[in-house]
Amino acid sequence: MALLIQDGRRSGHLKWTVEAVQRRCADGAIISTFCTPRIPRPRQRDAAAVVEALGSAEVLLDPMTHARLLSGTNKVEDYDTWSLWGNSGVGLDTTARRLEHIERVFRHQSDLGLPKLAPTLAVTSGRSTEADHAVETARVARGLDRSCYQSLVGTTDFFASGTDLDAHVGRLAGLRAGTWVVTLVPAASTNLLADLAASTSALTGWLRTIHSLSVRSRVIVQNADFLGLLAAAAGADTVGSGWDRSMKIFDASSYQVSTPAPRRPASYVTQRGLVAVLRRSIADDIQRLDPSRAQELRGGPMPLDDAHQRVHHLRIIKEFVSDVYQLHGHEEAVSILRTIYRDALDGYRWLDSQVAGLVSASERDTWVNHPFQALEEYAKAEGI
Repeated sequence: MALLIQDGRRSGHLKWTVEAVQRRCADGAIISTFCTPRIPRPRQRDAAAVVEALGSAEVLLDPMTHARLLSGTNKVEDYDTWSLWGNSGVGLDTTARRLEHIERVFRHQSDLGLPKLAPTLAVTSGRSTEADHAVETARVARGLDRSCYQSLVGTTDFFASGTDLDAHVGRLAGLRAGTWVVTLVPAASTNLLADLAASTSALTGWLRTIHSLSVRSRVIVQNADFLGLLAAAAGADTVGSGWDRSMKIFDASSYQVSTPAPRRPASYVTQRGLVAVLRRSIADDIQRLDPSRAQELRGGPMPLDDAHQRVHHLRIIKEFVSDVYQLHGHEEAVSILRTIYRDALDGYRWLDSQVAGLVSASERDTWVNHPFQALEEYAKAEGI
């Protein structure tokens, strides 16, 4: 089991990533063409420097074609340094475009000494032209390198589409890729995680897909964070996470130029016993209620600052996923995760008995109730 740190744009990102790997809170990283340039830019290290800094850790270069092809994507200053498109233009809708693009992607990955990871696009329906283009892209990639990792990216509508989802995944599984990198794209929202967690039918389909692919292949899930516990129960052996929102969940807005109003970033503390990340003010309230129980719920001492919180969070995610992932049986993995969620609900009930409403019902739904429901629906569908 492994935890890979998703790429980010903050100036300290590489330093923090290397430190996390050295502390064994993470096992490697996923480089994004939108966050790390091919050549150095002011205050930014290039991809070769990132690979060198991470040494023997696992590193992937995701071409992020699915993000580039999303409507509205225009934050491309780093992406354009990679020159990933040929004379035929941008897109995966023709044979020439697919071939030109994949050849360029594979060349960069090979130059960096990294596994070849095929590009794809975000599929919204298993029965659509874009789904056909995704399958054809995967086939071309396999034709160029039979050992390449394959990508599957889908929206919540796609993963909730039942038999259409199964048909599309069946077409992809026929490629018999050794490794699949799976990404769930939530619908645009001002509260991405809450709305994604509430999309239990999509989460269930995502889990069934992971389950199916993991029968013959290694499965890596990107931008998963605490939802990675579900993925581990379904058979994923590697989870992508991080410290910023765009690392923990796929956020289409992070690929768009914006001019947000200046604001002071909120501070958060991960609560192991609640399977949640809550505002520091709430963590302080819990600490005042009962310091001993508060430490138990946090899974360790109170992080002194955001630097300690980064390490605290990654350590908890890795420990949880390691506990849940079971190489030889989904039944035990599901049972372990059920216990984790039930224990978390006990923790919320204790908090309510102390101060009603300290943690809102919506927070409890986001972090535990909705994922727990998705787990049960997945288990029922797979006869676990």
